[in-house]
Amino acid sequence: MSLHLEELWARERELNAFVHLDPDAVRRAGSSAGPLAGRPVAVKDNIAVRGAPWACGSATRRDRPPAGRDAEVVRRVRAAGGLVLGTTNLDELAMGASTESSASGATRNPHDLDRTPGGSSGGSAAAVAAYGVLAIGTDTGGSIREPAAMCGVVGVAPSPGTVPVDGVVPFAPSLDRVGPLAPDLRGAALLHEVLAGVEGLVASTEAGARDDLVGWTVGVIEPMTGERNAPEVVERFEVALGLLVALGATAVPVTVPRFGDLLDVYLTVSSVEALPVLEEHAVLGPLGPEAASRLAIGRRLCDSDVHREAVELRERMVDDVERAFGRCEVMLSPTVPLVAPRLGRPGMGDPLSRPRTDWWTVEANLAGVPAMSVPAGLGAGLPVGVQLMAPAGLDRCLYRVGSTLEAALSGEHPRLPARGR
Repeated sequence: MSLHLEELWARERELNAFVHLDPDAVRRAGSSAGPLAGRPVAVKDNIAVRGAPWACGSATRRDRPPAGRDAEVVRRVRAAGGLVLGTTNLDELAMGASTESSASGATRNPHDLDRTPGGSSGGSAAAVAAYGVLAIGTDTGGSIREPAAMCGVVGVAPSPGTVPVDGVVPFAPSLDRVGPLAPDLRGAALLHEVLAGVEGLVASTEAGARDDLVGWTVGVIEPMTGERNAPEVVERFEVALGLLVALGATAVPVTVPRFGDLLDVYLTVSSVEALPVLEEHAVLGPLGPEAASRLAIGRRLCDSDVHREAVELRERMVDDVERAFGRCEVMLSPTVPLVAPRLGRPGMGDPLSRPRTDWWTVEANLAGVPAMSVPAGLGAGLPVGVQLMAPAGLDRCLYRVGSTLEAALSGEHPRLPARGR
């Protein structure tokens, strides 16, 4: 490990990305083989890590014994030679957008300690940004991609059903994903291959870093790319889009009915699906405000006309997305409409309150398609992310286009015209 555990602990006093660190992690470094040999991997604390606390950011789980076994994704990381460094902070039961609802206190953004790292996988994203580790997060409505964008790292919500959720505390099962966060596309692809037990993602990343995008069509999602975004976000998005076009991609406008206005559908579907886990934890002790609010909403909407309508709207939207992908290989938008807000800003824990950081991320979960956030540089001095979506099962397309963009933004793509460097 390039970072000594003592140094990490020193910085953790201000950052609070981890809730548990394995004291023997450094000793085991370099003693393993495999595709992740010796690579430190941080694990979100709603995923079981043998011998570590498994609190999920909730006071209701603080007195539980440590996890007795690894979640399947953690087992795969260890089998691939990865060094499980510890567990990371999150919003209570993964329900939130800033880590401020965590019983362990908020995580701070490494780029500005007065700002949120995003959530709910904020601890994982902050650990990647601060220490260069790989990390595992969960994503129910953007909880990997949103903090990845705010912390300037790569975050991926894989195709549904491709990464096992055994040993992961559920939120909303039809929406939940487990996926990688990493400093770069290659690291994300490497970890993603291990988590999903597939090959070809690293190869797609290598191809994207050397080849152009001639023959590729990128759908620019309306209205997710317009004036509802902060000016600094629009500026970086337009730079990213321009680079893709400079490398041969054809950009076409794409409109999916209700895209950009699905937070009410998401809140209804997710809150009703979350009822079993919320009811289970409510009997163990008081839930925090966000989880308690979700419980109340779920109870109110269960078996209601509102819930039935939300499910029907989701089903229609899935068909609309499939038709949209008939016009393009990937769809493109900003990941979130603003840079990381300051901690303590009113409404940050409520997905229906401003600044509405989930505006552009819930769509992929509701539609059942893979999505990725790629760092697109700084806006107003803070990270901005660009989001790619692809048809279900075609995660490799995300890595192909994402790595092309990554190389282009760094000025290192060999096929980038001189005027685009």
